[in-house]
Amino acid sequence: MRSLMVKSIIAIQKIVNDDVKTAVFTSLEMINAKKLMTREGLTVVLKPNLLMGKPPERAVNTHPEIVRSVIHWVKQFNPSKIFVCDSSGGQKPGVTEAAMRQSGIDAICDEEGVECIPFEKTERVIYTVENPLEINEFSSSYLLKKADLIINLPKIKTHGQCKLTCCIKNMFGTVLLANKPKTHAQAATLDRFTSALVDIYSVSKPQLTIIDGYYGMEGQGPSSGIPVKMNLVLAGYDGVALDRMVCEIVGFDPSEVLYLTKAEKKGLGINNLSQIECIGENIEQVKRKFKPPKIRPVSMPLPKWLANYIGKTIFRARVKFNRDKCKLCSTCWTNCPVNAISAPEIIKKGNIPKWNKDKCITCFCCVELCPYEAVNFKINYVRNALFSWLSVGFVGIMIVITLIILLLIQL
Repeated sequence: MRSLMVKSIIAIQKIVNDDVKTAVFTSLEMINAKKLMTREGLTVVLKPNLLMGKPPERAVNTHPEIVRSVIHWVKQFNPSKIFVCDSSGGQKPGVTEAAMRQSGIDAICDEEGVECIPFEKTERVIYTVENPLEINEFSSSYLLKKADLIINLPKIKTHGQCKLTCCIKNMFGTVLLANKPKTHAQAATLDRFTSALVDIYSVSKPQLTIIDGYYGMEGQGPSSGIPVKMNLVLAGYDGVALDRMVCEIVGFDPSEVLYLTKAEKKGLGINNLSQIECIGENIEQVKRKFKPPKIRPVSMPLPKWLANYIGKTIFRARVKFNRDKCKLCSTCWTNCPVNAISAPEIIKKGNIPKWNKDKCITCFCCVELCPYEAVNFKINYVRNALFSWLSVGFVGIMIVITLIILLLIQL
């Protein structure tokens, strides 16, 4: 007897007359999403795309009305707590708060009585990646572990490195602050970087995804492209299948979105169109071919050992303590997940905690939790490079010079 093929179900719904809430509620009803709300009192984390501080009309971040509509849907089931969280692009403390504020999402959360908090402002956990393709572990928020339900709220945008950013790429926002460029440096080719994205997605693997296709972005995404009003909401459980369907809608060859094949091989979802069933709108009626981005390589095609070395040395952040502000309150050393910070030998004003650069995993917990704003961090690329070259000697210098020459020849 022939077994039935298991299909991934995706709801596609048009937004009519800017009625975002109806489109969101209808799409979730079509896939019977209420089955995830198994009981009252759940802790729910909403993960929008909050790349940077831009207003909604620029289509850089998840639209605030999408976030509001999903909050309304979750509230029906009497959760104990709803969090709206992300960690934005950028390396300075406060960038995520700025993105939340300027995107309009912070105001929505205030109106709805929901906590809007950067991942870097929460307690840290070191997550181990099962069957890693590229990275073995990374630090992120304890909320990924605590949440009963994680809802991914990505936006349809082009991406200058990955071609498309939507469901899988959106979870890169669980990587904190300056650890993003560090990941780029260590996963130094597009193939390796997309493998890292799949590893990161696999840690949380959201149970539900609602795609913001209200306004998309074509051209030079994810921040400098052209806003496109698509008036769409897509909903489903399988982020891989949803990304595959978005490729179909915007006219992208899915084989060029490298993380799709990798995610399917890792068992994270379906990448085969014949195994995806769309309900709601006819796919042919919602297609809108996007202008593709000019693809830029993530980095130079370095040997893996050298990319790892550069990521750990050139991109290493140094933690700094402000002697005038530090009250030696113990917050930093009691909350460091790897004991990289310890109290000074003598607790008195003017002394500062000790920082162990070898133990530090740059989770920035100390920076974000200090009540007196006495801790900061900085990546001094020039200093790191000089010390790195001195440590590896003449051979290291020649390797770097050779790679630069090869890159210039390619240009």
